[in-house]
Amino acid sequence: MTTAPVYVLIHPDGRAEWGDRLMAAEHALGPHGVGRTSLTPGSRLRVAMSDCALILPEEYPPNPYATTVLALVARMTPEDAPPTRGPIVLYGYDPHNEWDNTRPLTDTERATITEALTAAGCTTQAPN
Repeated sequence: MTTAPVYVLIHPDGRAEWGDRLMAAEHALGPHGVGRTSLTPGSRLRVAMSDCALILPEEYPPNPYATTVLALVARMTPEDAPPTRGPIVLYGYDPHNEWDNTRPLTDTERATITEALTAAGCTTQAPN
């Protein structure tokens, strides 16, 4: 990766990958379409996961790592967070970028996400 990361992809086995091409991460979400939402109302961070992850539990295993990371970044307790299944992408969102609506994660966001990944017990590749 030669530019600042745009996303972190969190797998159900706890592996986390930083990257700069959102389409590459979304490919890992599975064949059933991609759903996206803001992490919190008005957030510049968005979450992407398979549209069918919650209704096809036989194909998408629980992802307690992502649940914990998303909760900590959103400043809530993991116990109060909604469940996640399958791979999850957390990415920088730019509503003014009409082509792909991504943006590099800020240093502060990367530090917060890294801290949450560590707290969740994820294994990560270091961001550039």
